[in-house]
Amino acid sequence: MKHIIEARNLSFSYTEDSSKILDSINLKIEKGSITAFMGLSGCGKSTLAFCFCGIIPKGLSGTMEGSVFIEENDIRELSLPSLSQKIAMVFQDVDNQLFLPTVEAEIAFALENLCFSYDEIESIVERILDTFKIRHLRYKNPSRLSGGEKHLVAIASVLSLDPQIIILDEVLSELDGENRKLIIDTVKALQELEKTIIIIDHNIENLMIADTIFFMKEGKIEERIEVDEHELLQHKLCSFFL
Repeated sequence: MKHIIEARNLSFSYTEDSSKILDSINLKIEKGSITAFMGLSGCGKSTLAFCFCGIIPKGLSGTMEGSVFIEENDIRELSLPSLSQKIAMVFQDVDNQLFLPTVEAEIAFALENLCFSYDEIESIVERILDTFKIRHLRYKNPSRLSGGEKHLVAIASVLSLDPQIIILDEVLSELDGENRKLIIDTVKALQELEKTIIIIDHNIENLMIADTIFFMKEGKIEERIEVDEHELLQHKLCSFFL
């Protein structure tokens, strides 16, 4: 299977005097896969996600060494509008990501910023509402939705630009069982649409839908494990957290 993201000798530190939060990362992520990154807090998971989607180096300052490629394009050479149509990220604190008065407005926001025509916006909004089965939420205020519905709307809104890659940064960690199932079912449906999903988490139960799990520790990739390798996965989990 062809890879869609590649990191080559990727390192990053937030200041010149601080230690590296990422240290010589080399990896490839296959197109159409669900790939997970797990590790203890501070291991570099979210920073790695910021590098994938271009927040680093285009938004956050620091020292970045090495490169990240999306479809063989160095992210340094891609504009933010171009990146936003290739990769999108949904954050754990979704209330900071949803700020408009209706679900419809959230879905249309990125399209309006990129000057899509009214007819294009209307068509895409209709398609997204149907794809995510959230037409009944169209005129609802996102702040009044359940946790699962909020994350569903956040995913729907970033999908308006039809990116091939979606990063979910600990979006399952504070959801109850029903809302967690809602998001997991959505992730599986996105994979069926040939989207590439990256999940950042520290809870193994939230990662079992992945095809591959990367274990991170102190800014490094400790190991890459296929989820169907159950015996190896369980052994690694025991040694990793003890």
